[in-house]
Amino acid sequence: MKVDEKSVVHSATLLGYVLLLILVALVGAAAAVIIWLFVDVQQLGYMLAAGVGYESDALKTWQAFALSLILLVQIGIWIAVVSQGRNIFTALTRVALSDASTAAGKVARLLWAMLAWGIAGHTIATVVATWHFPEGTKALEVSLGSTEISIAIAALLATFMSRAFVLGAALWQDHQQVI
Repeated sequence: MKVDEKSVVHSATLLGYVLLLILVALVGAAAAVIIWLFVDVQQLGYMLAAGVGYESDALKTWQAFALSLILLVQIGIWIAVVSQGRNIFTALTRVALSDASTAAGKVARLLWAMLAWGIAGHTIATVVATWHFPEGTKALEVSLGSTEISIAIAALLATFMSRAFVLGAALWQDHQQVI
């Protein structure tokens, strides 16, 4: 089987551009949250509390800031994942499989971190959003739903992909030495 290097490089370049657009959108979302935080902290807090399932009109300012910080950390992890994903495709455009392997390993670790933060962040957010509720109605919720399962599967795939790139790099280097 012959691999068309030009086709692989072209596909990797296109996917790199797609990830760049996603990266710009994520940075824009983080900037919008930060701006909104200073423009109308209460409204942002109400929206984020509703997002974790606990609407309330009595949020304190610290709760809105805490919920915003939780969201910004999640966006930051997404930015890191997409950035490293882009590094995979940049390495592929250079036909640098060992660099692609390194980037895929980082993506896998970041996806595991995203999974951990997604679970912990949601749990913390429910505590923060219900902090002012009367005794007996405060919440501590751990979420293990389809989103978390999807992230775990993506992390497993990225781990496998990084190992496959290591093998591919060794095979490519052997192939180049034979030729």
